[in-house]
Amino acid sequence: MAEVIETLRQDKKLVAYLDTGKYKTVRIIFWHGLGDLIMFMNPYAMLKGLFKDIKFDLAVPEGLTYETAFPELSTITGDEMGKLQEQPFDLIVKIHFPMNEGQTEYTKGEWCCTHELGITPMNGHTAIKPCQNRLVAVHFQITCLPEAANPDKETAHRIWKDITEAGYIPIETHFTHYFHNPVNKKFDFVTAHVREAKAEVSSLVGLLQHCGAFVGVVSGNFHVALSVLPEDKIFYLEKDFKLECFTHKPIARANIKPGEYKGEVKPWLVNMHT
Repeated sequence: MAEVIETLRQDKKLVAYLDTGKYKTVRIIFWHGLGDLIMFMNPYAMLKGLFKDIKFDLAVPEGLTYETAFPELSTITGDEMGKLQEQPFDLIVKIHFPMNEGQTEYTKGEWCCTHELGITPMNGHTAIKPCQNRLVAVHFQITCLPEAANPDKETAHRIWKDITEAGYIPIETHFTHYFHNPVNKKFDFVTAHVREAKAEVSSLVGLLQHCGAFVGVVSGNFHVALSVLPEDKIFYLEKDFKLECFTHKPIARANIKPGEYKGEVKPWLVNMHT
C-alpha cells in the first residue's frame, strides 16, 4: 500500500521523506497546466539527479497529451486519483506548485523548490525536443482564371475539415496583394489566415518554410511551396489545369471539380509520418 502525501508542509519538504531511504519507488502527481509543467521539469530533473537510487514516476492528467512532448511522463485518471493508496508505489506525493505573488526574488519554479521540494532553487524552462510540424499551409484561390482552378465552397470546406480531422492545423496563406482579385473572398469557415498582413514575398516564403505541408491550387503559393518544401510535403488541388503543365515532380493530387473530391487529403496527411 502506497504512503500518500497530499500536502508537503513547510517543516517537512519532499527531500525529508526521500532522505529516509524508505522509498524505492516514488510517484509525483502534477495536476496542473502546461506552463507550470514546463517550469517544473528542471526541478524534477534535479530531484532525480539527487536521488539516483529511487525510481521516480511523474504523472499528469490523462487526456492532456503532455506525453507527446514529454515521453517520460505517465498519465493518471480521475478515478485513479481517488485510489492513490492502491497504486504500486512506495510513496505518492501531490505537487501543488504554489503561487509566488507579491515577491520578485523567486520565480514560480524556484518557489516550488524552496517550499515543496526542499532543494536548491532551480530556474528555467526545460528544453522541449522537436515535435512533428502539424501546421499546413492552405491556398484555395488564384488571381487569374479562378473559375478554372478554385474549388467551390463545399469542396474547400471538406478539404479544410479533412486537414483538421487528420490532426493538423490549417492556415490559409492568401495574402491580399497588389493584384488581388476581389472575387477571392475568404470562406467563412477559414479560422486562421494572413489576409490582414502586409503582402510580401519574403513573408510568404518564411511562412511556408515553417509549415509541415502545403495543400493548394496552382497559385503563386504553390510555386513558392515547390521552391521551399520537399515534394512529398506538397498536395496539389487539381481542377482544369493539370499538374504536368507546371512540374514533372510526383506531387500528390486530387480532382477538386464539383462532386469529384474523394477526401484524398486526409489519408495523405495521416500517412505522411508513418
